[in-house]
Amino acid sequence: MGGYKPRGVRAMSEPDLNALDAISIGSRLAGAQVVAAQPARSGGNNRVFRLEMAKGPPLALKHYPSDGRDRLGQEYDALTFLSRHGISSTPRPIAKDADAFCALYQWFDGDAAVLHPREDDADQLADFLIELQKLRDADGAQTLRNASASIFSPEQAIAQYEQRLDGLRRASDDHPDLRAFIDGSLVPSTASAVRRLRRRYAELGRNPAADLLPAHRALSPSDFGLHNALRVEDGRLRFIDFEYFGWDDPVKLVSDTAIHPGSDLPEASANRLIERLSRAFEAGDDAFAIRRDVLYPVFGAIWCLIVLNAYLPESRSRRALAAQGGDLTVRLAGQLDKARRLHQTICQRDPDLTPR
Repeated sequence: MGGYKPRGVRAMSEPDLNALDAISIGSRLAGAQVVAAQPARSGGNNRVFRLEMAKGPPLALKHYPSDGRDRLGQEYDALTFLSRHGISSTPRPIAKDADAFCALYQWFDGDAAVLHPREDDADQLADFLIELQKLRDADGAQTLRNASASIFSPEQAIAQYEQRLDGLRRASDDHPDLRAFIDGSLVPSTASAVRRLRRRYAELGRNPAADLLPAHRALSPSDFGLHNALRVEDGRLRFIDFEYFGWDDPVKLVSDTAIHPGSDLPEASANRLIERLSRAFEAGDDAFAIRRDVLYPVFGAIWCLIVLNAYLPESRSRRALAAQGGDLTVRLAGQLDKARRLHQTICQRDPDLTPR
């Protein structure tokens, strides 16, 4: 863990820890004296504290929301697995307390990588993901959970898109601009992508509802990119936030990493990332390129809808925007503009999807 603010403020269902709580819990978990605790994120979100120890290097205390997902267990198990198998670019787990929704990790001193991107970032991202796949058959890999929102068939991807779309369509009744984007741009292009996907699978005699074989699945951080990376003194990236880690379709991993608006990779960097990861996954999966070509725009559409989550009245994204203050209407318009730009980028990769 480290000093960063990758995704802004998050509302929490449990009260945030204060510094005294962090010192008390951190001392107990470390079995050593903590002399000070500093929030590692600004904006009032104290989910991660930098703990100054009486002896030894600083540590990171992370507090997880109790939102029905075992975020602590998923991340702690993932980082334990990675640490056990020699991965040093992720935080080493030290101790946890599930009842307190807290875990203690190695602290990384570094700056948010997304604030000062470099030309070799795409290669560093690709290097990590390729290294990760070498652990697919390692001890403990088969007991790892599926990634959050994992997808193992094209029809599952389509269903996830439609589920997200239904919620936003209901919310768009009060937002004409949102409705215009959804009905005039996003839905037509995605409908075209879905038709092409099903047609392509029919031509090949493949079943788009069939689950991907376990041998072709990938280990995925799921929420991966520069937004969850720190740049340390030597310029190398360290990767944090593995709450969603697990097994997934490598096409989703590649698409999500290239598309993720939090990373905002330049087109050339995104293409480089896709190229390198595609070569790695195609070597063991002769259908990877087929799935990538037909699913990429569907995953792009899903990301457009994720960006628009703030329009949902009860969403965490909506509460986070509201917590930042200012005019919520203006902030929502900013999210809509971001979704429009993302959609345009997806369509530019595949001009056949551009609504006419």
